[in-house]
Amino acid sequence: MIVITTPAGQIGRQVLGNLLESGEELRVIARDPSQLPASVREDLDIVEGSHGDAAVVDKAFAGAGAVFWLTPADPRAPSVEAAFAGFTRPAAKAFNRHGVGRVVGVSVLGRGTPWAGRAGFVTGSLAMDDLPHWRQHRRQGPSVTDDSRRAA
Repeated sequence: MIVITTPAGQIGRQVLGNLLESGEELRVIARDPSQLPASVREDLDIVEGSHGDAAVVDKAFAGAGAVFWLTPADPRAPSVEAAFAGFTRPAAKAFNRHGVGRVVGVSVLGRGTPWAGRAGFVTGSLAMDDLPHWRQHRRQGPSVTDDSRRAA
């Protein structure tokens, strides 16, 4: 089973659309399921709530083999680290608890750059990526700053 976060957002909607014809069992976490296209709601296992909520991710990740994870920016958070790492911490623990084998996460570019430690939301996103339980389940592809990708 694949769990998709932010299924009604710009990126999550595309991920959901691409996976609907895959034959995989799909579960989504949605704050407002009515925002999902009516034509696909019947084909989904929908967990209602925020994927920043420990009880919601615990329910959603039960039996999951993979998760598409996107942390939405939250300008109301008390800090940038809280917006990303704090939001993701319950999920990172649930990945471990439920034995999720693969996490595909969307974060922001900036790791290894001189400004990574003072880059606002980028700094918070990098702190999220460094959470111990998060890192062991997340599979990273080549960096967009990798020279082999620049040449392509």
